[in-house]
Amino acid sequence: MRNKTIKKGISILRAFKSHLGQSLIVFVILLSFSACDDALLFEENLKIADSEWHRDEKAKFQFKVEDTTASYDFYLNVRHGGEYPFKNLYLFTETRSPNGLLAVDTAQMIFADNSGRWMGKGIGGIYDYQFKFKEKIEFPLRGEYTVEIEQGMREMVVPELTDIGIRIEKSLE
Repeated sequence: MRNKTIKKGISILRAFKSHLGQSLIVFVILLSFSACDDALLFEENLKIADSEWHRDEKAKFQFKVEDTTASYDFYLNVRHGGEYPFKNLYLFTETRSPNGLLAVDTAQMIFADNSGRWMGKGIGGIYDYQFKFKEKIEFPLRGEYTVEIEQGMREMVVPELTDIGIRIEKSLE
């Protein structure tokens, strides 16, 4: 009788340890996902109509900054088709702070190496790129910021661009 009780106790303990171990693994995984999201301030990607970006069309993004003590990394996200006719893309950016101050900048994104091979992550003839545009920038004012991006190529219409976006996250110290 005593052996049965001990065996039953051991069986219950093993089941509890197994359940506890699985729960702990799930908890750690969920915690790691939430830790990744803590650094993210803003990310949005916009579709480009008919995969043709016209010179007079601006992509507009708005985000709110609460923490003015942190520094941030600013990324540009672009997706293009396999028939994109250039190795690069020039972008003009305008960032407006809550008090109306405007900062204007230009970015060049390189999509292909010297042999013409796309360098982005590709699947099914679509290629994704994320470029670090600015590093360890600070937003001195709390409130809403606006970023507008337009294509800066010599062509009035740039074909095969499907998406444009930005990502802003806290810098890793």
